[in-house]
Amino acid sequence: MDISGTLHLYSGEDRELFFTFDDDVAKDLYAAPHFDLDDKESRRAFISIGSDRFISRRTLSFSRKQSEIKVSLCKETTKDNLGALTLLYDWFAPSGKVRPKVVSVVGELQRVRHNKGFVWELALEEPVGLVSPPGLKRRLKTPSKSRKAYLHRREIHERELRIVGRLAELRALNVLEARFPRPGFSCLWRDGYLDSEKEEIREQGIICDIDVWNNDMDTVGAFIEVKAQQVRFNKTKPLFYLTSSEWRSLQYANRRRMSYRIWLVQYEDRKHLQGMRGAVRILECNRIEAKWISPEVLIVLPDSRALKTIHAI
Repeated sequence: MDISGTLHLYSGEDRELFFTFDDDVAKDLYAAPHFDLDDKESRRAFISIGSDRFISRRTLSFSRKQSEIKVSLCKETTKDNLGALTLLYDWFAPSGKVRPKVVSVVGELQRVRHNKGFVWELALEEPVGLVSPPGLKRRLKTPSKSRKAYLHRREIHERELRIVGRLAELRALNVLEARFPRPGFSCLWRDGYLDSEKEEIREQGIICDIDVWNNDMDTVGAFIEVKAQQVRFNKTKPLFYLTSSEWRSLQYANRRRMSYRIWLVQYEDRKHLQGMRGAVRILECNRIEAKWISPEVLIVLPDSRALKTIHAI
């Protein structure tokens, strides 16, 4: 199967280089019958980098709490004499430098014949971006088979996110209108637009999904940024993404003592957001600390003490 994911370096003592599968790919692998979470041998795969094949055999790590799958490629003490993987590690993690940004790559995971038997091969082939790390193939002008599959998945994934995001915002809007009823308040849903319909808010340049306007005091009551997370309740940790503009907006609001809240709409199935009977929960994150944020992609893993449940059915 065609796969995609990211290369990233863990900043601990081992300085370990990992490949993490994209979420949509990971979900497909969790559903596949080939891998047994309790059988390490079923999750073993040979690593190939570019045209350098079967460099070493590693184990795919399936998280039991989240739909995450990653594999340790090598670490600082084991990176030598690994051909293209050594080149990739040395480029990605030069000695004495700070942790680099993540690198998105595409490739294949498939059963192939090797040493008179069939084995899993995880082949990391080419970068998604224009920067070509050593060891990987250069990105061609005409998309390769793996890149075409990646672009197709991205198109489907982004369309799904738009649909789910809109449903989550509507669910949050219904709850807000009950908590901040008219005529004292107006809950102004931006419906995908960056700017608020209130000129006073537009002047602030704050990005969010819903503005709560205090009609009695003629001022903003709160900014609500809505995030959606598909979960298996009691097994999935709260997690959401912030864009750099949302992060700046939150910091701007905090400096001016304005209320900027993250509402995380957790659901098990999209149909539950569409009004069908099922579990939906909204968590409010009333503060975000910089140490909770992964610096590469602004993934937020909030402390449980900063969360409270404000709606659940």
